[in-house]
Amino acid sequence: MQISIMKIGVFGASIDTEEDITNKARKIGEEIAKAGNTIITGACKGIPLAAVEGAKAMGGYSIGFSGAYSREQHIAIMGTALELYDSLVLIPQEYKYKEMRKYCLKYRNVSSVAECDVAIIIGGRWGTINEFSIAYDMEKIIGILSHTGGATECIKLLIDFFQKKTDSQVIFDSDPVSLVNQVCQISKHSAISY
Repeated sequence: MQISIMKIGVFGASIDTEEDITNKARKIGEEIAKAGNTIITGACKGIPLAAVEGAKAMGGYSIGFSGAYSREQHIAIMGTALELYDSLVLIPQEYKYKEMRKYCLKYRNVSSVAECDVAIIIGGRWGTINEFSIAYDMEKIIGILSHTGGATECIKLLIDFFQKKTDSQVIFDSDPVSLVNQVCQISKHSAISY
């Protein structure tokens, strides 16, 4: 089992997207693994799946936070293969709302972001905005892969509009390799300064 330097979450739309964006998500996953880091995703299709596939292709360690409460339910509703994840975190059986899929997805969002040292946002929709806002409130280091559409196009506007005080650091970059390098450097520097 690989010992990782940090845990990096990759968040984006769970739907098929343009080939160029999918390839960038794979490259993000590859770079996370090359640096010896663990990748965390919401264990779903689309951008998160592409990132996990990239990380696994490089021998990386992956943690999937599922919106399901059993492995069987994960396969049925999340639609990703169990073997992609070295660790699959499920919704607790005792969770009062475990039968309410939309609630479980938000439970997953909070839990997966909380587990990350760094969050990277690629494209995305409402769920990705939710993951970004959680990371921002939790004062995480956040990398935004610019020019990937969706949520990434409005995040700077949201930050400027709300002007919420936070120690979160948000980095915008359109190059997957550069973005991963930057967030890793900032995270290492932050860890040393504590």
